[in-house]
Amino acid sequence: AVVSTQSTGMVAAADHTPHGSKAPYSFVAGDIRQHQFPCQPVSMFSVHRHGSRNIGKNVIKRINLLVGALQSRYREQGLHDSNLSWILEFRHQHKPNKDLVLEGYQQLYDQGQRFKAALPGIFTSDPSSSSSASSSFKGRCISSALSFLTGVYGNDFAIDNTTDVLRAPDIRRHCEGMCHVYEPLTNSSEGKTHLRFDPHQNHLLRYYKDCKNYVLKEDNKIVWQAAPNEYFKHYKMRNLVTRMGERLGVVISPHDVVTLHMLCSLELALPRLHTNSQWCSLFQEDELYTTAYYLDLLRYAGKVIQEAVDASCVLWQDGLDFLKNSRGFNLKFGHTETIFPLLFHMGLLSEPMVQGVHRKDRQFFGDITPLGGNLAIVGMQCPGEQGLIVEAFLNENHVEMPNCEAPCKLETLLEQFPADGCDFVKICEGSGSWWSEITLERVAGALVMICLADLIRRCLKR
Repeated sequence: AVVSTQSTGMVAAADHTPHGSKAPYSFVAGDIRQHQFPCQPVSMFSVHRHGSRNIGKNVIKRINLLVGALQSRYREQGLHDSNLSWILEFRHQHKPNKDLVLEGYQQLYDQGQRFKAALPGIFTSDPSSSSSASSSFKGRCISSALSFLTGVYGNDFAIDNTTDVLRAPDIRRHCEGMCHVYEPLTNSSEGKTHLRFDPHQNHLLRYYKDCKNYVLKEDNKIVWQAAPNEYFKHYKMRNLVTRMGERLGVVISPHDVVTLHMLCSLELALPRLHTNSQWCSLFQEDELYTTAYYLDLLRYAGKVIQEAVDASCVLWQDGLDFLKNSRGFNLKFGHTETIFPLLFHMGLLSEPMVQGVHRKDRQFFGDITPLGGNLAIVGMQCPGEQGLIVEAFLNENHVEMPNCEAPCKLETLLEQFPADGCDFVKICEGSGSWWSEITLERVAGALVMICLADLIRRCLKR
């Protein structure tokens, strides 16, 4: 958990949806083209989450088990309610991987078009030599980057390290309708805009994976999942489980209700992949915020660990250094784990999420980083000013930089976040908390030793 006293420029809680990180980007996004910049934009540092993707084998397993059980029950014993007949015909087309899907390609492509229209002086046909794009090694991030760049330049760009990109095993799949984003990798580059693109910038975009102290705590699910699991005992959750069971005519668990919530969110985000899907209709009024609270508590406890927040300084320092010394764009394409800790490090998020805060009246919501979410810092040159002023955008919504009175000067941010204050080795390799050494394997091993000792003691008594 993270506690901070910094002010925040975050959007109001009333603007949030209950669909967390699976929320459709359009539900929470603004349009950067509508913003009036006070001075001439000359540079931009941005961090993007990949677009909509397949949901992966674990979630598919949960969905198939629950839906299969409901369908079997209704076929054998009849429908509890004739209005639930659609469940018998429900199908989905999610693949057991996390590859980008058509909607994800389109999200990033559209973003590229909007950013180009809003910042033509930055996304020029002859970009600054310092302009670049980079991603983590995951194919969904590489494909998102190429989609964004295609939105900016069409097919009139080329990258110099095509071979490195094409080595990625999980690209160019499920792209039907948007496969042209890969054409710059194979077509002739003659006469086209050349861009630098690093498809393996994991040290910045998956910094948390290189942070030993974070990994130890994140692996410690027995510890950080305690608070979210405790919420299952809350009366609001228990009442919802009872009501949902009555509606379906079956006995279900809190985890089943959470799976129903996921189905509702996916129904809205990726309707193309669902047939006869009416899962959202099972929830009444604001019941989705009850399960959303659990999912956000789980997300906060597992991703906003202090070591991850502190370690994100390496990404923020990369951005500050670029804004200070370069012109053009520095685009990063990563994951929700990339952005959430960074928002806390920058002070854009500050309030801890702990059990007991109101389901809606809180600062932390998963939809702050929807699929396709982004954080952009735009540097501007004002007449008569030596340094730059900066403005921040979260999902294309303008937000105020905390502790930096508008117009926020880049110099102020450089003073707030000095480069020598970012010691990744000290943060990630130093002595961790005692409980960070506790793992499920060690707990199991200790229990085995206790049982053996007890058995030996009993034998000796005989």
